[in-house]
Amino acid sequence: MLFYFHESPQFTHELLVQTPPHRNESLGVFSICSPIRPNPIGVSVVEVLGVEGRIIRIKGLDMRDGTPVLDIKPVTGKGKT
Repeated sequence: MLFYFHESPQFTHELLVQTPPHRNESLGVFSICSPIRPNPIGVSVVEVLGVEGRIIRIKGLDMRDGTPVLDIKPVTGKGKT
């Protein structure tokens, strides 16, 4: 599932290095799970529990309620180990 980080602050170059709340060191934005990113697109792998009309019931989502969903892609058998 692709989604848009619509509530994240505007990204600036000062945010390329951030200190996560659970770490005592600064790390590059691409090595952490910060929602404040240069590209405001997020991705989550979720389990579809059911589909009822335009409503998709899912499990394992890690985004806020009301977050705009951009696209949904199935996981195919290719590349699975």
